[in-house]
Amino acid sequence: MVEEARPVAGGAAGARARWVADLVLGVRLAVGGSRTSWARLALTAAGVGLGVVALLLAASVGPAREAKSERVRAAAPVAGGDDAPLRVRDVVVSWQGRRIVGVEVAATRAGAPVPPGVGRLPQPGEVVVSPELLDLIQTDYSVRARFPERVIGVIADAGLPRPKSLLFYAGLADVHAADATPVEGFGGDRPGSTLLPAYRLLVIAAIGALLVPLGIFVLVATRLGATGRDRRLAAIRLVGASRGQVRRIASGETLTGAVLGLLVGVALFFAARPLARFIEVEGVGFYPTDLLPDPLLGALIAVGVPVVAVVSALVALRTVDIGPLGLHRAAQTPARRAWWRFALLGAGAAVLLTVSAVGSFDEVLADSATAVGLGAGIGLVLAGTGAVLPWLVGRVADRLQPEAVAPMLAVRGLRFDAGTPRVLAGVVVVLTGSLTLQVLLGVATQVTAASELESRAEPHRWVLNVGEHTPVRSLEEAIALVGGVRRVSEVRTLQPRGELTVQVISTDCAELADRLKVDDCVPGAAYRTAGTTGIPGPGTRLAVGALTWVVPQHREVPGTAQALFVASGADPVLESVQPSDLVVVGPPDRGFGDRLLAATGRVDRAVVLWATARVGQVELFTSLRSGVIGGSALLVLLAVVGLAAAAVDQVWERRRHTAVLAANGVPRRTLAAAALWQFAIPTALGIALAIPVGLGAAWLVVPTALFRLDWAELGTTVGSAAAVVLIVALCTVPALRHAIRPASLRTE
Repeated sequence: MVEEARPVAGGAAGARARWVADLVLGVRLAVGGSRTSWARLALTAAGVGLGVVALLLAASVGPAREAKSERVRAAAPVAGGDDAPLRVRDVVVSWQGRRIVGVEVAATRAGAPVPPGVGRLPQPGEVVVSPELLDLIQTDYSVRARFPERVIGVIADAGLPRPKSLLFYAGLADVHAADATPVEGFGGDRPGSTLLPAYRLLVIAAIGALLVPLGIFVLVATRLGATGRDRRLAAIRLVGASRGQVRRIASGETLTGAVLGLLVGVALFFAARPLARFIEVEGVGFYPTDLLPDPLLGALIAVGVPVVAVVSALVALRTVDIGPLGLHRAAQTPARRAWWRFALLGAGAAVLLTVSAVGSFDEVLADSATAVGLGAGIGLVLAGTGAVLPWLVGRVADRLQPEAVAPMLAVRGLRFDAGTPRVLAGVVVVLTGSLTLQVLLGVATQVTAASELESRAEPHRWVLNVGEHTPVRSLEEAIALVGGVRRVSEVRTLQPRGELTVQVISTDCAELADRLKVDDCVPGAAYRTAGTTGIPGPGTRLAVGALTWVVPQHREVPGTAQALFVASGADPVLESVQPSDLVVVGPPDRGFGDRLLAATGRVDRAVVLWATARVGQVELFTSLRSGVIGGSALLVLLAVVGLAAAAVDQVWERRRHTAVLAANGVPRRTLAAAALWQFAIPTALGIALAIPVGLGAAWLVVPTALFRLDWAELGTTVGSAAAVVLIVALCTVPALRHAIRPASLRTE
């Protein structure tokens, strides 16, 4: 039995040795030979390397967010009891639509803990700021006016969520101590996300739009130089190699370029990582140390890129007959099955229809479940678009019968070339996703802006929310110094509690005239809006704090606010209540709101201007829309690199055929025109496919009444994609001029 097993073991060892020998031969063919082999290997490595950089960046998003969240958690205060060593008050300063977040802090005893990144706790009149905020304080007077304290230090990286964070720690003034919260230290629970679900899911959809063309780019980069590789394999087949050996040799040769590209991509990623400190796109930024790929995703990339390269090479060999007598390609265009391509589009459209049927667009913005469906539907539509384009180009090329020589040469090239349409599919996917996301984000901006206008039906009225212990008189004196202020009204609110079953609002007659449209207001007059119930009868005595309030005589007026309104100036009990809001009447422009906050910040930075939250959401969607446009430009640039590499490689691989045409009298301008036509036809088809699919996907989700097209933006996006492809086509002309030299007629 042992003697019989030895040959089997020896046969297995021999088979493994032959496998290794074939793979090694493929590696030697890739790295050895002429300058052409080295140039082809360098081109493949550069293309794969760029794709790997983008993949590693995408794989680093999760760990980077975790690292950022950990720093936020480390700076979060931990609530304590009355004997806690710290008192803190959270404040938010709004400046030109940006949020400056801060904490006012005071120690109650020696040895109190300090926030991460801060050397010592600031005293009243002192402030510690982030580097970005320090730069604003030094360069912008309006920001400096909101921070009159002495800057005693800069927050270190460990205490900042991102490099360009606007953050500060200020000493807590005694006048605001009553509003402070006792805190044991820092390092509490991680705060929840403040982003709308739709914002997060649209970001995910944008990442999906990145990965689809990126995968196409890596796939095409691994196929550069395929024609020359196939001819070498035919020569090896001629000297007696079997089909299995040819496949293994092709795997080794392709694997070499992919592994080299993987190493180049890793090197470029870590070399460019320090630049992350200086780059922030629309409020999203990370430290260089945050950008470390997830181990599982990194391993998947390390294994997946070479596997994809080898599989694509082996699949391509199925359309080529490599025999002992030479290389033979299929005479007919390979069969392009269409059902699965359109199935992707149909599945994506079905998901988007379901999302729009389940809830309104407002619910899609607010609900995580429908937002997940939105992201999945957009991803399926983009994948289907990329799959349909090569099929569409092949079908059109089969049916076109041009008379002119240049278009005829271009069409014949497209019939047997799937490389150019596949790379163009990446550009078309980017274009489709950009159009869809631009429309969705534009409508989201409209919806949010409409909500802002509803909350501020009268844009000349600015409502300031005042804290319980804010010095109102000092606040009003500061507001009076702001140019354009026409009136300041104090608004006092009694919320239902105990015997009081309805909200009571007390303000001056000018404010009541604006709110209720009454013209008979005098101090002490009272009004209830139509439909308000539960108001105690006139003369009823109610306890308001330590005082007793008597419900005044009132009459009914039209209105929707469920409350009892009382004109101030005649009721000492209501006058003793701290105002909850100050209504400032002034110019409607947003610059006035910034000046107003700058003035109130000198008294109390915790004063909040209503509508800033809505303005922030509008800015959020506008910023994401700008980010989508910028990301689309970067993706198109990446696809253009792949397109240019594939185009130059194609010209080089066909140099002998092109030289034969030139030697037989075909003018150079005709050959150049044929190269331009070979790009123009799939580009036109891609744009014709991207516009209806991209806009149609958005139309399935967006209400018809809100669907709007920015024609200038649409024209810019489409025109940029077309111009980029044209520039790439023109870049192939020098390579074409080199290919038609008589030396290209030489054969091996």
